[in-house]
Amino acid sequence: MPTTTRAAEFRTSKDLPLLRRTTTVAGTNGQVVIRHLNEEVVLENEAAHLFNKLRPELSGASAIASIAEKVAERPARVRALLEQLEKAGVVSFQAGGNEGALMSGMEFYELHRRHCNAWLEDIYVHPLWEKITTGKATRAQVLGFAFEKYHYIEAAFEHMGTAAANATPEMMPHLARHFIEEYTHGDIYRKGLRTLFPDDVILRSQPLPSTRALVNYLNETAQRNSFAYYSGNELLQMTENTGDQSAADAVNDFYDAMRKHYPYTDKLIDSFIAHTRADQALEHQDAFRLMCKSVPPLTRREVNDALNVARNMAEHLLLFLDGIDTFYAKFATVPRLPCDPLSE
Repeated sequence: MPTTTRAAEFRTSKDLPLLRRTTTVAGTNGQVVIRHLNEEVVLENEAAHLFNKLRPELSGASAIASIAEKVAERPARVRALLEQLEKAGVVSFQAGGNEGALMSGMEFYELHRRHCNAWLEDIYVHPLWEKITTGKATRAQVLGFAFEKYHYIEAAFEHMGTAAANATPEMMPHLARHFIEEYTHGDIYRKGLRTLFPDDVILRSQPLPSTRALVNYLNETAQRNSFAYYSGNELLQMTENTGDQSAADAVNDFYDAMRKHYPYTDKLIDSFIAHTRADQALEHQDAFRLMCKSVPPLTRREVNDALNVARNMAEHLLLFLDGIDTFYAKFATVPRLPCDPLSE
């Protein structure tokens, strides 16, 4: 019979140690700084020296006894350090996992947020933001950003309905409600774009392949697993949420700088803000939490799948921004229109 397991205990038995692939390690023999997500672990003197000896062996393929023999250290000493690093979250153990162990939805919610906040760091420091806020972005990059956001939001009907159709009874009310509320949000962006472009041009415009890649990954995941889909969707939603004051201030500063350097986007920015306020009014920032609260406990496979989708979604979002930054820097024609025999 499966047993419910707390998030901190959702681990395998203590063998085959693996240094988590998202860690970064810096320092010398005298001190080692290990960073994982938003946490730092500092090792000094003997602990740092021992870690440097162990590090090449922390691939998840060798048992502690074998590692200790290879580095000429006592197994008990090696195990003691590795178990401390496991508690700090920078090392995991790969052997003897209990596939029947379960994690509650709310424990997954906390785990998900901790990882997503770290995975989003590269998004928040993407060079496109600095270019827009300092006035270095071209007109095509600024308007291209607006069009690609429109295409992404407008495509919600492609994947949200599929996710709702595939949902479990516990998830169905949350996904169906979000789908109904989000269905017309593309019109909010379209209204802003209509202050600069004719409506028929907006409707005929084509998204970048990198934008379609983001939408297609949402489609693919919605067809396969609704909970994993919403795990990835929540990472995207986190970039829109302005629930805490620091996030709200950062968004306001971005829009103020955009208005200053690109005054012709004034009405366009109003549509961005209108969409954010619509999401806030509908409490979309709480949708995933409420879903996690209602789902049955998750298996290890479900947890891994949902986290993997969120991680991949962060990479697709980075590609989305890269596409805008790179393509519109080289091609000044906005929007992209479909080809025909005369245009080609």
